[in-house]
Amino acid sequence: MQVLFKRFTRSLLGALISSLFIMGANIAAHAADSTVVKRFNDWTVYKAKTKDGTLCFAASTPKDIEPKNVKRGDIFFYITTWPKFKVREEVSVKLGYPLKAQSTPSITIGAKNFTLYDKGERAYIHSSLENNLLAAMRAGSKMVIKGTSKRGTNTTDIYSLSGITAALKATKSACN
Repeated sequence: MQVLFKRFTRSLLGALISSLFIMGANIAAHAADSTVVKRFNDWTVYKAKTKDGTLCFAASTPKDIEPKNVKRGDIFFYITTWPKFKVREEVSVKLGYPLKAQSTPSITIGAKNFTLYDKGERAYIHSSLENNLLAAMRAGSKMVIKGTSKRGTNTTDIYSLSGITAALKATKSACN
């Protein structure tokens, strides 16, 4: 039952977050129902009022992407808290393209590797590994995300982890 609830909330959460964002570098500057709580170096914390209560998330964009000559949509890394649905620090990545079916996107932080699962243009980490990933993010300085598009293009996105610890604390406080 808990697995089904988690899958449902991930689908609902993905749809909601997708609807909040408009093209552009500033992740939620023009989103009608979300406000910036605070920026922490390379991470920004947002708060959104929805019909289902308050949703808070930390988000970042890559510092570097490869290959540079490939057209992609928005690329974001999210860590979301949605108290009404008991979602706490849920990790998702929007890669900016439809993922190859049954591909295995990955995250590397230092010597630690994490395998994700694909769902359209998003990738998620299994809930049993979220705490390990978040601990590695808090301890690391950069995060490398690799994925393969539906067309077979391999991509690499490099994120800075500067500010992640403060951003996660602020996300938790904003949604208490």
